[in-house]
Amino acid sequence: MSTDPLCIKEEDILTKAQSIMRETGYRSLPVTDEQCNRVTGILSRGDALTVSSRKTNVEVRGVMNHNVVSTSPGEDIYVAARKLTDSRVRQLPVVDDEGRLEGMLSSMDVLAAFVDQGYKTTKKTISQVMNPDVIYCSEDDEVSRLWNIMEESGFGGLPVVDRKGKVKGMITRMDILRKRSLHIGKESGKKKKAQVKKAMTADPTTIKSDTETLKAAILMVESKIIRLPVVDDKGKLVGIVDSEDILRSYLS
Repeated sequence: MSTDPLCIKEEDILTKAQSIMRETGYRSLPVTDEQCNRVTGILSRGDALTVSSRKTNVEVRGVMNHNVVSTSPGEDIYVAARKLTDSRVRQLPVVDDEGRLEGMLSSMDVLAAFVDQGYKTTKKTISQVMNPDVIYCSEDDEVSRLWNIMEESGFGGLPVVDRKGKVKGMITRMDILRKRSLHIGKESGKKKKAQVKKAMTADPTTIKSDTETLKAAILMVESKIIRLPVVDDKGKLVGIVDSEDILRSYLS
């Protein structure tokens, strides 16, 4: 786990949390009481993007998730991994018996531990763990369209493909968060016609469906990538796999 994590308070303004996420790349932030002691919630990137206006007095408490899935310092790593995969969260606050925050544990932390300790996967190839029903977009799509798709599907990143189905890029919630000028003011009803190609990461790392899951785990850990488009020999999109999918290959 990571120790001394950054935390925010319930009464903090949401734009402060957005700024922290942009600067650090954190996918979620634990929310604590006024003494920055007990964990009362967690704020994800998706939560942070529900309000996009630069001038807002919305407090973190208004959009954070109050139902916190957490772990403890002494909990078995496999149990923590199951919590991550079952709850579909990428980070767990690590709290003591009194609910005090001691650290944060991410899916990549657990995956790195499995790789470092030489644990073996039970599902051997990406084809066994990938999601073949991929939601994707094109370079010319408007960011406002993706905003709704990400919010409704819960997916934090989408592959960007051309007309032939070849992968051209990836766009994530963090890409949108960092491109502040592309924010869509949903709460005010305003929309900006910003295209995906202005925010996406071009030429992303991809993987084949016959790649061993262990190799994918090593690639994710070494490259710090949590999501990989799966392509065929012609570079066409056939699926997607993320760190939770790879974690499941160790658990079942």
